[in-house]
Amino acid sequence: MVIEGETGSSRYLTDYRYGSHRLLVAVFCRIADGATPSVALLDTGSEWCVLPPEVAQESGFDLMPDPATAPLHTRFGLIYGRLERVTITLIADQGHDLDVPATCFLSEDWPGPLVLGWKGFLERIRFSVDPNEEPFYFASL
Repeated sequence: MVIEGETGSSRYLTDYRYGSHRLLVAVFCRIADGATPSVALLDTGSEWCVLPPEVAQESGFDLMPDPATAPLHTRFGLIYGRLERVTITLIADQGHDLDVPATCFLSEDWPGPLVLGWKGFLERIRFSVDPNEEPFYFASL
């Protein structure tokens, strides 16, 4: 596979356990210049990236819901929150890390894992997964 632009790849994890959650495809990233890598659910069906409340607070974000932001429909029900611009860095095992200016949904009521969703993140990069060898390839647009 050939992807042009700044490129990188890393392994991804399948069926990764995060508390009571099972992440079908999990990748490694950093949030807002955080030093500690995080494991995130790679979810092409998720409308937005979603930060767990503790991650959002550690990064200095306000969790007060914005009445202008539509609630997020989730398997946990409707979640009220706000949208914020957050830099998410995909961590490369090979090649280069990739900084992505992402739009994330933040809510103190989110009980799930860190989610990398379609709008405002995956639509802004080139990516692929290879189920035979389990690399996650990513590149800038």
